This record gives sequence, structure tokens and C-alpha cells, in this order.
Amino acid sequence: MPWGVAVAAVGAYASSSAQKKAAKAAAGASQQATDQTVAEQRRQYDQSRADQLPFLQAGQGALKRQEAYLTGDTSGFENSADYKFAVDQGFKGLNRGLARNGALWSGGGDADRIALGQGLATQYGNNYWNKLAGQAGQGQLSANTLGGLGANMANNIGTAYGNNALAQSQSAYNRANANSALYGQATGAFNEWYGGKNKSLNGGFYLGNQPGKG
Repeated sequence: MPWGVAVAAVGAYASSSAQKKAAKAAAGASQQATDQTVAEQRRQYDQSRADQLPFLQAGQGALKRQEAYLTGDTSGFENSADYKFAVDQGFKGLNRGLARNGALWSGGGDADRIALGQGLATQYGNNYWNKLAGQAGQGQLSANTLGGLGANMANNIGTAYGNNALAQSQSAYNRANANSALYGQATGAFNEWYGGKNKSLNGGFYLGNQPGKG
């Protein structure tokens, strides 16, 4: 085989190998970047969920206490700190006033205590409900926030996987092209060598029997 043909064949092989290595490296880099992107998206979501979880749990607890209050379980309200403080201070003040007037255990005193208790229950019952509603609203907001973050994470991960799939497809395409080019160049080199060999035979370099010669 002529040296020129051999050199061309070796060069074609080296070029093809370099192209395939580059395509493989690009595919590996794309996969690594995708894995890192997905991991970071999940880390960010997990951190955000951990940050939002106390508000979510508080909201869920408040909603349960609202449901209990509506069904007649007033223990949460009766044990709430602000209501207990108001009842304690209110009755102490009322009883001191009634005692000064000598009416602590009078019918009027009992009526005043009943009126005070009803008033405090109504006022602080509304306050209790509104506070629970505020906590439940915080929980709902946290749930909505986490839902949005989850949707964004899913979209970002889907995009990363889609881009990686395109990169992997392009890498496979480039490697196939490199192989095709190598086969084409190898075929061309063989044809060039084979054509040169036949030309040498037809040009009289063949030493065996030829037509018309003994």
C-alpha cells in the first residue's frame, strides 16, 4: 500500500476517534450537569419544605381546633391563656367591688357575675376563633407555597431531563457521523490503493504471463 494512502487512513482513524471521544465527553458532561441540576432542585425544595413545615403544622392544628369548637368541644377555648387571664382578672375586680358594697353574695352580685362571664365568653370566643382562623390561613398559605415550589421543581427537572436527552441524542448522532466518515474515508483509501494496483498491473509491471506472450 502506498505511504500516502496509509497516512490518509491513519489520519482518518485518528480524526474519527477524536470526534467520538469529544462526543462522548460532551454526553458525559451533559449527564453530570443534569444530575447536579436535579439534585439542587430537590435540595432547594426539601429546604423550603422544612422551612414551611412549622407553619403548615400550626395551620393544621388550628383547623382541628376550629372543628372541635364548632362541634361543642370548648376545652381549647376555655384553656386559652388570654381568656383564662381575662376571666381571672375580671371576676377578681368584680368581686372586690361587690364586697366593698356588701353585695358579694347577693342576687345582684350573681347576676353581675353571670353577665360578666357571658360577655367575656362572647368577646374572647370571637378572639379565639379569629386567632385560629389566622393560623389556619398561614397553614393554607404554606401549603399553596409548597405546591407552587413543587410544580416549579417538577418543571425544572423535566426541562433538565429534556435538554439532557437532546444532548445525548446529539452525541450519538455525532458518533455515528464520525463512524460513517471513517468508513467512507477507509473505503476511499482502499479504492485508491486498489485502483493504483490495477494501474500498475495494466502498465506492464506484472511479471507473469500476459496475452500474446509465452
